Amino acid sequence: MKKSNNPISRRSFITKSIYGTGLAAMSITANPFVKAAHAQNKPETIKKLFATTDYTDNLFNESFMDLEQLDQFHECLASLGVTRHQWIVDTIWTIYDNYPHGFDLLAEVVKSAHRHGIELYGEIKTFEDGGFGALLPLTMPFPQGAVALKDMRGIDLLARPFAARHPEMSMKRRPGSGDFKLPIKAIRLVKRDDSPTRVKPEHLSIWTSATNNRFTEYTGPVSFRESVEWRKGFPKWKQCRILHFEDLQIPQDHRYILIRSSLADKKGDFTNEKGKIIEIIGADGKIIPYGLSRGPADLDYYTRVFFQNKMRTQLIRYLQLPEVQKEIIDPEKMKWHFQDFYPFDEFYKVTKSLTLDREGFIAAACGRPEHMLGNLNPIYPEVRDHWMELVHFCLDRGVDGINFRMANHTRSPEYWEYGYNEPVLKATGGKLDYTSINKVNGDAYTKFLQDAKTVIKARGKGLTLHLHAGMLFPDDRQDNKNSLPSLPPNIEWQWQKWVNEIADDLEFRGSFKLQPWNLQKALDIFSAVTQAANKPFYFQSDFHSYPSDEGRKQLKLEEIELVKKYPRIDGFVLYETANFTYKDENNRIALKPDFMGEIIKEHYQN
Repeated sequence: MKKSNNPISRRSFITKSIYGTGLAAMSITANPFVKAAHAQNKPETIKKLFATTDYTDNLFNESFMDLEQLDQFHECLASLGVTRHQWIVDTIWTIYDNYPHGFDLLAEVVKSAHRHGIELYGEIKTFEDGGFGALLPLTMPFPQGAVALKDMRGIDLLARPFAARHPEMSMKRRPGSGDFKLPIKAIRLVKRDDSPTRVKPEHLSIWTSATNNRFTEYTGPVSFRESVEWRKGFPKWKQCRILHFEDLQIPQDHRYILIRSSLADKKGDFTNEKGKIIEIIGADGKIIPYGLSRGPADLDYYTRVFFQNKMRTQLIRYLQLPEVQKEIIDPEKMKWHFQDFYPFDEFYKVTKSLTLDREGFIAAACGRPEHMLGNLNPIYPEVRDHWMELVHFCLDRGVDGINFRMANHTRSPEYWEYGYNEPVLKATGGKLDYTSINKVNGDAYTKFLQDAKTVIKARGKGLTLHLHAGMLFPDDRQDNKNSLPSLPPNIEWQWQKWVNEIADDLEFRGSFKLQPWNLQKALDIFSAVTQAANKPFYFQSDFHSYPSDEGRKQLKLEEIELVKKYPRIDGFVLYETANFTYKDENNRIALKPDFMGEIIKEHYQN
């Protein structure tokens, strides 16, 4: 039999690592979406092609585009057949305050897109108001009216001005679940089983601090003992080996605890989940809630990536403050700030494993942040007005529509504890159950979308809403099972109502989070409702899970085949342009010399 030259029909299987978590380990010909499409005998048509730009990602790779380069940028998109360009508008960055080339960036982006026959949508991340940047030592300057965020974990570089002025409007923690008011009297290190450990008292030292840096060794009273006791595990209780440090006299304002181990190698045996490996005991004998640090910060990294990076200094307001600049330019001051600096920017679930005598430390901050800074709660009219200002900002610059995205980068390892702001509790009559809390928060967000629709439609513009995989299923990724959800917590996602009553069209995000069977379910569930409402439904591509150029190519072929064959998907969203455009040796914006143009032109539009 003659071998086909079609790279799709030639492939009988896909290696399990190529797609990562979407259509991994599936034959294209065995793909259930493709089978379903063929079974319906629906004729193939050329479906729409969109592209999304998160401009700061383009900037971090290259430099600020001038007017000529914006035109070259849209010429590249037009050559691929892109008919809608979705531009993420994020005022966390200063590019909309004072663009380096002296023009109104978004207004010129709109004009450039229109010159090339492309409509331009402003994409707004409603829950991305900050709280996902690198954390700094608490000893760094933080003047009144600051342009950053600050809590017990450290100073967060990134925030929209509104969020920096109103941190109290971020998602609030469940009442009484994170308090720390008592001095520390004991520390227990808990192993996940009762087997012997090589870790002995002489291998360990206790260090404390009133801030998240500059720890000093504890030399006060301490008594040590070792025991085997029952501890709650999952799904069953376990016998655990416990190392006890008792009769401590740690100053009450020293809420930061660092346990150092002189043993730190691959032979480590003292392992448990992050949320269970340490118990910090207050004067009342109760366990104090805490958060863990990922590890000591590297001043050289911070200096290279932030403090001496001209691009980021231009983009981040906090780094421009005179008080901050005064510290940054003094190497000795920065060494002082970064001495034993442990940022508590946790990114993984409390169930992630930690091995004390492999890492060499456990760094804990007693108590929990009162707010999930950067995730503003829609229950506040002021928050909804703030988001509406972003809508007006885009509309006033001539965009053709607004796209609302709910996914964000602000995370908490105890996300289920947030969303309990006072107005929410008032609306629930004091009820704290998840159903009541989620409903109130969900109603508030839907109200914002309804109000936004009124404003957008009064201007004759389009409205797109994201439908995220996480609204239906948890993250399936086995290699990333400890990652935190990217949707804000405790909100009822009333997406059916959005489809039927609010949106003009819908965009699916999150394919990289789901195994094939759950991805199929998600697309089937979402698209059944969008089809019944006669609303277009678009599939956002995945640039999160490819391991190589060849893998990325195979991924695009998979996704193109899926979009073309699946009858209830109306188009493909290339996410994001920083992955396939660049500035060439002639200082022109061009398509990267790889597969993108070839694949789109050969396999999507034909």
